[in-house]
Amino acid sequence: MTLTASELADRAEITGLVSRYFSTVDDKRLDRAVVEAVFCPGGRLVRPNGAALTGPEAIAAGQNESFARFRATHHVSSDYVFDLDGDTARLRANMIAMHLWADTERDPNALQTHFVAGGVLRALAVRTGQGWRLSELALHNTWRTGTGFAAVLATGRQAAASLTAAS
Repeated sequence: MTLTASELADRAEITGLVSRYFSTVDDKRLDRAVVEAVFCPGGRLVRPNGAALTGPEAIAAGQNESFARFRATHHVSSDYVFDLDGDTARLRANMIAMHLWADTERDPNALQTHFVAGGVLRALAVRTGQGWRLSELALHNTWRTGTGFAAVLATGRQAAASLTAAS
């Protein structure tokens, strides 16, 4: 399969959106401006537990609340597969993420202070007047190891419910 220069540029721009998003999560710099630069105005983020956040304010607030319980995170994506169709693109990538619990959040009875999860990242991107933006980003976990993962699933659902109720 031979790609045109335009297709290569589109793929690079979309890959950059995903990288920008997760790097700001890992650097604890995720804010509304970053979300607006990555997502469409009505963009949707679907968490591994199935809870969804819609719009820049909900995504920034919900993700910052969720990731505040970790001292550090590290997200690594790879193996991007694209289906480009004009001004729409679907992508599939692999994601591995490490989450190191903050001392105040970790289980004092657990031998481990982190969990690692791997899964499939799927996104729908659309070309806008400002370039490519994600209209949806979803992660489905396929495996995990470590401690505290059940707490993340439960609190992620609670946070999504409270953000939905506040809307």
